[in-house]
Amino acid sequence: MERLTIVYDNRAVAPFKADWGFSTLIELEDQVILFDTGAKPDVLEHNLKCADFPISSIDAVFISHNHWDHVGGLPLIVERVEHFELYMPEPDCYGYEEKLPESVVCVPVSAPTYLTQRTISTGIMLTGLEEPEYEHSLIVATQMGPVLVVGCSHPGIVEIARRAVSIVGENLFLTVGGFHLYKSTREEIEEVAKELSRFTEFVAPCHCTGELGIEVFAEVFGDKFIDARAGVEIPLEEV
Repeated sequence: MERLTIVYDNRAVAPFKADWGFSTLIELEDQVILFDTGAKPDVLEHNLKCADFPISSIDAVFISHNHWDHVGGLPLIVERVEHFELYMPEPDCYGYEEKLPESVVCVPVSAPTYLTQRTISTGIMLTGLEEPEYEHSLIVATQMGPVLVVGCSHPGIVEIARRAVSIVGENLFLTVGGFHLYKSTREEIEEVAKELSRFTEFVAPCHCTGELGIEVFAEVFGDKFIDARAGVEIPLEEV
C-alpha cells in the first residue's frame, strides 16, 4: 500500500520516540523516499524499526533544508544504504558532496524539478534566514491528488502551497509537515490556516507548527485535520 509514515517528530505514538525534528517515510509503488532525517541517528533508527521498515530499502533522501533537526539522521542512512540519491537545495549540496561516498549521488535542486514522474521539487525558496538561505518542498502525485510535504516552511506555508498549486495546476489533497508557527499568535495562525484552506483539502501539521498552531488548525479544518506525529500512517491511495 502506498503510504506516508511520520518517523520523526516532537510528538509520538508509543513505542515511537518523540524528539525535536522531522522526518517522514514516503512509500510509493516504485520508490521509497525518506523526507528529511530528524536530529539524531539513534532516534531515527529506533522509529524506523518501530515502523517495521528496513533502512536498506530507501531509494532516495529528500532534504528540505540544511538545519540540524532535519539532517542529523543522515549519517545513519549513508552508513546503512549502499546506493541512494540525495536531493538538496543546490547551495547545500556542494558542501555535502565531499562527505559522501561515491555510491551516494547528491542531486542539487534549484528550479522546480521533476525528480521522477510522480515527485516534484517546488524549487528552492528564500527562508529569510542567514543560514540556510534556501528551502524546498516535495510534491507527490497520488491516487487521492497532489500531496505537499514540507520541512519547516521558513519561506511561509501559504507561499509554498501557492507555488505547489501553480506547478501542478490543481489544488492539493494534503499538506503535511512543519508549518513554523510556534512563535505566532492565535490570530496570526488563524489567518494562515484560513488562507491555506484555499489551496489544500487536508492538513497534517506537526514539528515546528507548535501546540497552539496544531490546535488552531484542528479547529479551522475540522474533519479535514490529521493529528500527525511519529508513528502515524497516512494512506496515499484508496483502500
